[in-house]
Amino acid sequence: MIFLALFSCKNNENKNVYSGVKSLIHRVVPQIENKLIVDSIAAENGKDVFEIYSKDGKIVLAGSSPVACASALNWYLKYFCHCHFARAGQNLNLPAELPEIKEKVHIASPYKYRYWLNYCTFNYTMSFYSWEQWQRELDWSAMQGINLMLAINGTEEVWQNTMKKLNFSEKEISDFIPGPGYQAWWLMGNLEGWGGPVSQSWIKSRTQLQKNILGYMKEMNMEPVFQGFYGMVPTTMKKHYPKADIRNTGLWSNFQRPDFIMPTDTSFNSVAQIYYKELENLYGKAKFYGGDPFHEGAIIKDVDLKTCGTNIQKSMQQAAPGSTWVLQGWIGNPQPEMLSGLDLNKTLVLDLFGETLAEWNKYQSSWKLSNGYSGARWIWCTVSNFGGRNGLHGKIDSTTLILDEARKSKYGKRLEGIGVMPEGSHMNPFIFDYLFELGWHDQIPQPEKWAQEYTVFRYGKDLPKAREAWQFFSRSIYNIPMRFDDNQNILCARPTLKVERSAPWGSCFIHYDQNQFKEGLQNLLGCSNELSAIDAYQYDVVDMTRQYLLGEIENTYKLIIASIQKKDKASFKTRTEKFIALATDEEQLVSTRKEFLLGNWIDAARECAVTDNERDLFERNARMLITTWGYNEQHKILNDYTHHEWAGLISSYYLVRWKQFFADQQALLEGKSVKPFDYSKFEEDWTKQKNEFTTTTIGDPVEVAKNIFAKNQ
Repeated sequence: MIFLALFSCKNNENKNVYSGVKSLIHRVVPQIENKLIVDSIAAENGKDVFEIYSKDGKIVLAGSSPVACASALNWYLKYFCHCHFARAGQNLNLPAELPEIKEKVHIASPYKYRYWLNYCTFNYTMSFYSWEQWQRELDWSAMQGINLMLAINGTEEVWQNTMKKLNFSEKEISDFIPGPGYQAWWLMGNLEGWGGPVSQSWIKSRTQLQKNILGYMKEMNMEPVFQGFYGMVPTTMKKHYPKADIRNTGLWSNFQRPDFIMPTDTSFNSVAQIYYKELENLYGKAKFYGGDPFHEGAIIKDVDLKTCGTNIQKSMQQAAPGSTWVLQGWIGNPQPEMLSGLDLNKTLVLDLFGETLAEWNKYQSSWKLSNGYSGARWIWCTVSNFGGRNGLHGKIDSTTLILDEARKSKYGKRLEGIGVMPEGSHMNPFIFDYLFELGWHDQIPQPEKWAQEYTVFRYGKDLPKAREAWQFFSRSIYNIPMRFDDNQNILCARPTLKVERSAPWGSCFIHYDQNQFKEGLQNLLGCSNELSAIDAYQYDVVDMTRQYLLGEIENTYKLIIASIQKKDKASFKTRTEKFIALATDEEQLVSTRKEFLLGNWIDAARECAVTDNERDLFERNARMLITTWGYNEQHKILNDYTHHEWAGLISSYYLVRWKQFFADQQALLEGKSVKPFDYSKFEEDWTKQKNEFTTTTIGDPVEVAKNIFAKNQ
């Protein structure tokens, strides 16, 4: 399809103008599609712009690209209709009469690109997404103005075909491709084959899914970032190419990494061209290709980084002339030595920690510490929701200020965009809205004020109590100190006498004022008479009450430990009962919303498979990913990294562990001997079970949240 992105359309009835936007409108707000006119206008300085105005009783949404036009729709819905098409919790209650635009709205983006997705998102959120879910994902993305997006689904068949051309056996191919829960870490060169083997049916389904996604992106002029070839090869390749310089890159979290064929070897380009040809055969060419050699500690001893970079990019340019190599600024990479061998005009670095202050960023790459990535083009990004965990968090003040600083710095001339790269994207809707709206602001907004305005389109009404609630939230949970990440729930930690974190990294201890947060929640719950029917409000009161319980569980745990230290059996009993009651309350609370049901995650995994054996395998993928991550040695490293406060997981997994721990401690207080409980065995056994969990919500979200909050003050 040809898009008229740089020309003003004189005929608003032209059905070919941004037909993808019209389809999006039909899916999102079909009740008003006949009242909206889609039009195209010229870009400004090579960057997107949109306009909104009234004409002949209708609303004109004009954009310099399809995503700019979709962003105009989003802006109109938010700021004129007071509606919210969000990542979690919706408010699409349109007014009876569409609001007229009295003065034309003209919004220009200061950025060439607005980037979306992390490799990890494809598994922590999207492992088992259907096309319908992906279509909604893409609609939401277009409405944020996202025009550059990671697109790695379907790489399984690319590698399958590549390995066939290289004379690998069917078993070698099967042993290389991972299960549906682990694609991200395979493509990042962290592991191979884990969670597999998968069927040909699964591989073909991913190929078709990718084709659907790319068809949508093409229609909306969104640029995909394909998986490029950077040297990752199967560990069995040494058998086929014994004379090639193929290196063992060591372990990643006790997983054996794939091998690395040195870009200086004569075989490198031959393999690369086969890979790119198979990629093109399935999905065509792209303008952007990702892929990071030496990711997260891969061995680089005695490696000429400059020549490696030169040759990787040379192969990419041979396959796709004029394309851009997209690299991740993450844990010391890309190293200056490698960048020195690249054509920096064909290199784009995603700075994953763009918002982090240098003093807290000693071990990470950043635009400051890297001197603007040696002059490469770059995008300011932020990573959030590690492991897809539930803990609400944000750093809106520092994020806003540092983004502004980056734009005004000497490295700002090479800054081409803003990006959001969450590990999980199915929660924390406020942060995603705020960050992507920054992509349309030349003058940085005041975060505290924006948070209050958010309440109006989030809930559809302008209520003083809601504004006050989000005033508290914006000063507490969404403005945590720069050096901290999400607040982990002690409930999700493997029990010990000294729990510091639930995941392998981070902290269980809240980094905000619990009383201030409590005031915000009290105000939010106080809006229930006016807002209880609004889906977005229902979601928020459940999620905020869940976050409040996190703090109460932390305080109760500290009291339990004090009782143990004092050998106070009476207070120990009272406090452990309180802990269990809080956990039970949380299970009841999250059971009221579909977003927090373990059953939905497991059912989605099973529905992707075609045989009983594969259904069981995919369920095991789903269970492992959110608990042990792996088995045996891997289990020791990544256990509970991806913990989730989900109904079913709390009752069958986290609470079982804590009840066992409390029973053991009670026995010790009574002077009895205790056989150490084998937590690892319990955890791994849980991942192999096939018991069912509900996919149906239970109870009224608002009433349950109010009751739980009232009894736990």
